[in-house]
Amino acid sequence: MEPTAGGPLGFSLDGERLEGARGDTVASALLRAGVTTFTRSIKYHRPRGPFCFSGSCGQCLLRIDGVPSLPACRVPLREGMRCARQNAPLGADADVLRAADFLFPERLDHHHLLVRSRLLGRVALEVARRLAGLGELPDSVQPSQPGALREEQVVVVGGGPAGISAAIAAAHRGARVLLLERDDRLGGAALLGIDPESPDSAWLEQQRRALAEAKVEVILDAEVIGVYPNDAAAAPRKPALLSVRRPGGLVAVLADAVVIAAGGVSQPLPFPGVDRPGVYAARGLLGLALHSNVRVGARLCVVGEGRELVDAARALQRAGYALARVVDASGSWPVPSGEATPPVASDLPLLRAREVRARGNPVRELRAGDEAVSCDAVAVALPPAPAHELASQAGARTQFVAELGGFAVSADASGRTSVPWPFAAGRAVGAGGARSSDSGARAGLGCADALGVARP
Repeated sequence: MEPTAGGPLGFSLDGERLEGARGDTVASALLRAGVTTFTRSIKYHRPRGPFCFSGSCGQCLLRIDGVPSLPACRVPLREGMRCARQNAPLGADADVLRAADFLFPERLDHHHLLVRSRLLGRVALEVARRLAGLGELPDSVQPSQPGALREEQVVVVGGGPAGISAAIAAAHRGARVLLLERDDRLGGAALLGIDPESPDSAWLEQQRRALAEAKVEVILDAEVIGVYPNDAAAAPRKPALLSVRRPGGLVAVLADAVVIAAGGVSQPLPFPGVDRPGVYAARGLLGLALHSNVRVGARLCVVGEGRELVDAARALQRAGYALARVVDASGSWPVPSGEATPPVASDLPLLRAREVRARGNPVRELRAGDEAVSCDAVAVALPPAPAHELASQAGARTQFVAELGGFAVSADASGRTSVPWPFAAGRAVGAGGARSSDSGARAGLGCADALGVARP
């Protein structure tokens, strides 16, 4: 029976009953209950916990109600859910298979393990197959999901500042626009309050009204999982095919043009221990506090580089965290003679150290240079890598941008890509922060003009 409104939600993890709050995801409910190890790594069975909280890193995959490999950070908590940790046949908290690290200190090459004996080689291969992987098949045959087909003129993917601006601009040009957002709210990264120059809540409220006035159809909880050239004979004049996952089923959308404004993806900083439970993306922690009111302890160490490090550290302070240390791992900031910290970060407990190491399970200490800093968790603050995958599926050209740490969609000033019908804007083309809304507006106008729609 469903609990009364406002009461806790009961669920289980590996058979143990736990409680979460309404509005939780499975991941936020587990962290609320003090669970930090969500799974084990596929090969060495090292402990793993959530990192990005956006469904991109694959470190929080659980078996939920008999279905394997679901991202716990994207699954809303429901009463009576049965959750189980995967890839830990002997227990996720104390997996004895973790001994692989000690038994094979150089590395474990399972492809060449015991190959001198054909029989022993086959035994080793079968053992490896059973101990690795991402879970077993579902407990039962899953019910088929209903499907739907609709045709649109312009589809905008992403409800952050870039996507909102693109939708409004295209609608003002006279286009019929559908805006799809994977979360249950508009705003995207602007809700996190990291970049002081990015749009604020007042801007977002104004734009929500502008979307309604421009008659833009907005659908939330609509995750676009694929953007492809349409070769179906049913609608040959609609060049774009989008696959959209909704809570009630799948929707295929045929469109004349698409504006991809999918934002960016948090990325880790390569240092020893970064993959341990207790190390999280700074933007993920901000979203966790904002949407679920969950904090992973009281004192954080924030480690990262550049402007993102400073802005994320200040945003985490505003979210209720105390900062044990803010570690600049790049060592690239110039420090005037006689000053301990750069003027831009004089209000933060800044430490510059190229060598960083996280220790503990979950992490309870960050070693930065010669200093050991006690903390409840570590937040990694790097600029999000552009989410280029949907544009790449459509065939659009991308280019690696070192300062962004990933591939950005190649687009001109109007958002036009190397393929005629997909346009791109915002973080996907490397325009984040204050530039994202301007980039989106230009892409919306460019898209509408390319279709030749009449200006109102």
